[in-house]
Amino acid sequence: MRTLDKSKDEIEWMIPVEVMLGSLDHGEVQACSILRIPDEIRGPKQECYKPKLVSVGPLHRGATRQILLMEEPKWRYAKSFLDRKVQNNQGGQKKQESGPRERGKEILKLDKVVRASYGGDLDLDPHDLAKIMLVDGCFLLELLHKLGEYMDPQTNQREAFSSDPFLETEEKVQCVLNDISMLENQIPFIVLKKLYNSVFPENNNKGVAEDHRVADVMRKAFGYHSKDRHGSAHMLHLMHLSTVEEDNNQEAKRLRQACRELKRCATRLRAAGITIKPTNSNSIANGNVNASTSVNNQHKLVDIFDFNISFNEQDKILEIPALHIKETTEARWRNLIAWEQSRIWIRGKYASYALFFQTLICCEHDLKFLEKKGVIVNESKKSNAEIMTMFRTISDGVDHMDSSYSDHCKKLNAHRTTLVTKAFREWPIITWHRCRHVLETLVFYWWNWLGILIRDHIPTVWKFFGVVAAIVLLVLTIMQTYYSAKQTHYSAEQARNATSGS
Repeated sequence: MRTLDKSKDEIEWMIPVEVMLGSLDHGEVQACSILRIPDEIRGPKQECYKPKLVSVGPLHRGATRQILLMEEPKWRYAKSFLDRKVQNNQGGQKKQESGPRERGKEILKLDKVVRASYGGDLDLDPHDLAKIMLVDGCFLLELLHKLGEYMDPQTNQREAFSSDPFLETEEKVQCVLNDISMLENQIPFIVLKKLYNSVFPENNNKGVAEDHRVADVMRKAFGYHSKDRHGSAHMLHLMHLSTVEEDNNQEAKRLRQACRELKRCATRLRAAGITIKPTNSNSIANGNVNASTSVNNQHKLVDIFDFNISFNEQDKILEIPALHIKETTEARWRNLIAWEQSRIWIRGKYASYALFFQTLICCEHDLKFLEKKGVIVNESKKSNAEIMTMFRTISDGVDHMDSSYSDHCKKLNAHRTTLVTKAFREWPIITWHRCRHVLETLVFYWWNWLGILIRDHIPTVWKFFGVVAAIVLLVLTIMQTYYSAKQTHYSAEQARNATSGS
């Protein structure tokens, strides 16, 4: 018996290795595509990577009290999706497809590829993992269906969701959109495809790779333009594919060490005679999305990045599509960057975009200038100070990027002005800009130090009174010492005068 147990143990440790090796060439699965985000990227804004309302998948399951409270509504969503009826095209009658047990068996067959997506070392029983995939997958598909209805301006069904635990208020919708866009809060896309096909089976017998219906549902929910793409690892990957055009040019695909290629901020560019203005471009990802995308992005809950930055060297005009900062912008941007940094073969478009803006906005003076020009549109509740913090830290931990803006940056850096222009235009503007930058930096660090003092040393009212009392006592002690020394000096002076008089 001991020999059998020992033999079993020797075999079990190899299972995760076999799982990973077997999934490397799987057409619809990407190994290690849903992993913990490194501390270097997570550090500046940890809340952008942790779900607040709803967890999807095993990594954040039951992490907070609020997430636990939403488990029962998640089950109701899953039941609603499983109870959906489909039209039997052959018989012309409505029938209920196979129940949860049969669908659970189908998901259980995907155990190896699911584990590979999470790195192969999940400490979960196959049945427990299949249960999470079944419930969370059905919940997510039902949520996407309802989000599509919620976002559709033609149906105008928002009042119907007034009692929905996930969609009852716009703030909750924004929170849900953030949560399901996080890299650590994903499930493999193949699970969603299998579940969707079990409820809405196709009669043309297409393979999983050719079934784009889940992608269409997701894009409708998030406002993206529909594209027939296959090989998505999860929803966040699909968002990336929906906005970043895969270029066949090998030079465009080549990754490089992350750096700030632009050497001049917005004020310095303006001082050099370069005009910065928002572009009228209706394209996303170099002109490959239809004009409706630009209109859709005006919606409060639609958050799409337009990378089509251009520089006309002859007319000295830098055109930048308006960056709409919404409640969902920072979390989505950071997670898309985290996704790019987790793969060595994917284009670092979001990272390059972040580094471009990080140099363009070196202080609040630049931010206000770009807001006035319409390049930055603040549609969130964030203050300028919070937006500045976002731009300062958005590329922290970024290791690689692509060459999307290299040519533009070289031309902008190389642009030169005449001596007269420098003396009467460029130098005065830059001098005033530097003074404001220094002042803003001092104020920034002062408030940071004050915040650390309050957080670490004055966490309660009583400690605040204690610190105030200590400061008052210190001041009184200094005053007492000063006046005592002064009195001693005065007495000594009087004694000397009396001695010299006698």
